[in-house]
Amino acid sequence: MYTVYLVDDEKLMVESVVSSVNWTDNGFEVVGYNTDPSYAKGEILSLKPDLIISDLKMPRLDGIELIKALKEAGADFEVIMLSAFAEFEASRHFFLLGGMDYLLKPLDLCEATIVLEQVARKIAAKASGEKPRTELISTGVRSFDELVSYVAENFAKKISLESLSRQFGLSPTYICSLFSKHYSCTMTIFLTNIRMREAVKMLTETKYPLKEVAMLSGYTDYYYFCRVFKLFYGIAPTLYLKQRELR
Repeated sequence: MYTVYLVDDEKLMVESVVSSVNWTDNGFEVVGYNTDPSYAKGEILSLKPDLIISDLKMPRLDGIELIKALKEAGADFEVIMLSAFAEFEASRHFFLLGGMDYLLKPLDLCEATIVLEQVARKIAAKASGEKPRTELISTGVRSFDELVSYVAENFAKKISLESLSRQFGLSPTYICSLFSKHYSCTMTIFLTNIRMREAVKMLTETKYPLKEVAMLSGYTDYYYFCRVFKLFYGIAPTLYLKQRELR
C-alpha cells in the first residue's frame, strides 16, 4: 500500500478525514497525522510517506511553506492540499503552477476518492515507469490470479479490498503489493480501468441510455460516473455520445 501523512491545525478536521475516507480501497495506509506542522515536518522526514495531505492555511507554518521546507530537505512525495474555497481561489496560480492536487473543505468523499485515485496513478507511474495493465496474466500466485479474474468478470458489482481479502484469503496489504508488482497499479485503478473500457464499449456498440451505461459499468451514482469518465477520457460522456452520433 502507499503511505499517507496528514497535517491540519484543526484536530477535528484531521481526525474526520482520517476516519471518513476509505483509505484501504484506494490503496493507501495512514501512517501518521498531526496538528502541529513544525512537529509534522520531522515525522514526515522520518516516515517518508508517498503522499502528504496538508491544510493550506495554518499558523506559524502554512501548507505551502511546509511543502517547500520538506522539498528542500530532499523529501520525495505527492501532495494534496486542503483548503476553503476562498483560500484556494487566492492560491489558484500556485496550485496550477506546482501541479498540485487539492480538495476543498468541507470534504466531499466522492471527490476525495477521485483525487486519491489520480494521485495513486502518479505514484504507480513514478515507481514502475509503466502504464497500468488490464490484460490478465499468470502471476504464479493462484489465489491472486483467481481474485483478478473475479474482479475483471464482476466489475459491475460492488467490490472492496476487504471483501476480496475475505473471499480469497489474502491480506489487503498482500493484495495491494501483488497488484503493484504485476499490474503496476492499485486494485482500485485496475477496476476503474476495466469499468471505463467497458463503458466506452457500451457507448460505442449499444444504444443504452447513459444512466444504464453507468449502472452496467458499476456506478450506482450517475454523476460520479460522469466525473470519473471525464477525468479518464478528458471528455464528458454526453459529449462523447454527441461526437459519436456526428460521425
